[in-house]
Amino acid sequence: MNEALATVLGPPYGYGLAFVWGALWGSFYNVVIVFGEGRRASLLRPGSHCLGCGAPIRWYDNIPIVSYLVLRGRCRSCGSRFSARYLVVESLAALLSLALYWRFVVADVMGAAFVLRLVWFLVYEKLAGLLIVLSAIDLGRLLIPDRLTYPSIPVMAALSLLLPLPRWWDGLVGAAAGYALIWIIAEAYYLVRRREGMGLGDAKLLAIIGAALGWRALPIVIFLASVQGSLIGLGALLAGARLAPAPTPAGPLPVAPSDGGAPAPAASAAATAAADAPPAIAPAAGTPLRFAAVPFGPFLALSALEYLFLRPLLQPYLGLLTP
Repeated sequence: MNEALATVLGPPYGYGLAFVWGALWGSFYNVVIVFGEGRRASLLRPGSHCLGCGAPIRWYDNIPIVSYLVLRGRCRSCGSRFSARYLVVESLAALLSLALYWRFVVADVMGAAFVLRLVWFLVYEKLAGLLIVLSAIDLGRLLIPDRLTYPSIPVMAALSLLLPLPRWWDGLVGAAAGYALIWIIAEAYYLVRRREGMGLGDAKLLAIIGAALGWRALPIVIFLASVQGSLIGLGALLAGARLAPAPTPAGPLPVAPSDGGAPAPAASAAATAAADAPPAIAPAAGTPLRFAAVPFGPFLALSALEYLFLRPLLQPYLGLLTP
């Protein structure tokens, strides 16, 4: 069985399958993002359709990456523009899936059986997808929703038993330690500054990361996230930017065209495009950089992925990591 799977799912065919697998899941991640933002009640219903005209999205117009490029990001029926986020998420999911396939199925040097390496790839691909989803929501809404993190923590902790961690309990300890670390940092900041510096959504995200990567990864992930976040903030400061959260549009938020929410036939194409684009951290003149609300979740997610790919290189120098 192991040899048969290696023949079908191994290189070179596996590269193409991994890319397609990631792109297909990327399309679903776009739906999960809107669900996590609270703009739709279900992940399954209703089906995808355009907000501008209410027309259902045909299956051949819903092919990940390809359909967006062919239609140039517009509805075939009315020409309403879809958010570029759909293309970005699908492309990023596909590329990360391809990279993870190479990392754990092709380039793995641990001598594990092919079936076990496939399991590692599938679990880490789901971790990467969750990191994409939570990062997109945090960038757009400055929040990491409990409706996604609470179920993800125990699931990832359970899946950690299948991952190449030094001990079977490393993922369980990593989940608890990940939450505790951010909680301690947030409480210490509040005691010193008497204002919130970090939300507990970051704690739940780090719990997910700790569950998947083990507790040994947490100091490195936090260090990398802090350095990269500081560099971004310093770059903005040197550029003379003063950042503040962009205002959220008043009233209920419509669901994006390809997300399958309730249709809004009366909306114009321009209004649809504006509503579809998530709020972001935008330059503003009223808030100094030290008081700006900068999402930390995407930096934690990026650092977790960096650790995942660089772990074999870090191991000899840090003495903290085992294969």
